[in-house]
Amino acid sequence: MNCVPFLLCLAVLGRATPPALLPFSGNGLFPGFVLTLNHHQLTGQIGEIIDVNGNHSLLFMNDFGTLYTYHPRMIRGFFYRNAKDALFFESKFDGRNWLFLQLLFREKGVSLFQSPDLTTRWISDFDGTLRPVAYPSLEYYLDFQSMGKPIRLTRISYRRKLILLFRGRNPELALRIGKPGYRFQDLPEIIRQFTLSLPEKGTRVI
Repeated sequence: MNCVPFLLCLAVLGRATPPALLPFSGNGLFPGFVLTLNHHQLTGQIGEIIDVNGNHSLLFMNDFGTLYTYHPRMIRGFFYRNAKDALFFESKFDGRNWLFLQLLFREKGVSLFQSPDLTTRWISDFDGTLRPVAYPSLEYYLDFQSMGKPIRLTRISYRRKLILLFRGRNPELALRIGKPGYRFQDLPEIIRQFTLSLPEKGTRVI
């Protein structure tokens, strides 16, 4: 078990880990593909997203049954289908960490992302045994084509940040933020309303 932290460190440094002895908690594999930096699709099975000190890594099994981990710097993103949905994740750097974020929609140069529903952390017990722990996480990230980094929106910060962003472009919408129907759980609809107020093209949003 002592080899697991070493293998995870390799992934964080931007290298695919060796195909053997990869940590895998058994949360499931889903058909999909990895999108490489040069836009090629590597088909296989998408595994879980692992959180390593705030940075994400992806477990991936190729069509030959070989397991790898990918750091977000190594790929553009990945796509997979589960029992209910088809999901696409993009690699993003938020100024501190490299993340895999689910793309909810993209319109008029505005993209809304969501953090993974579940990520896996490997916890060390008192006896040194590593065990996987899957934990829920819900954060949104707002990305403008004219900006370099996505804006992180949490239950605590979303109201202040959206009011600052919207009041110059859509002051009526800015006044509604935080009121019934315009709270954290309503963020996808709020951003859709914001994009409706934008011109089709030719104007910077921010």
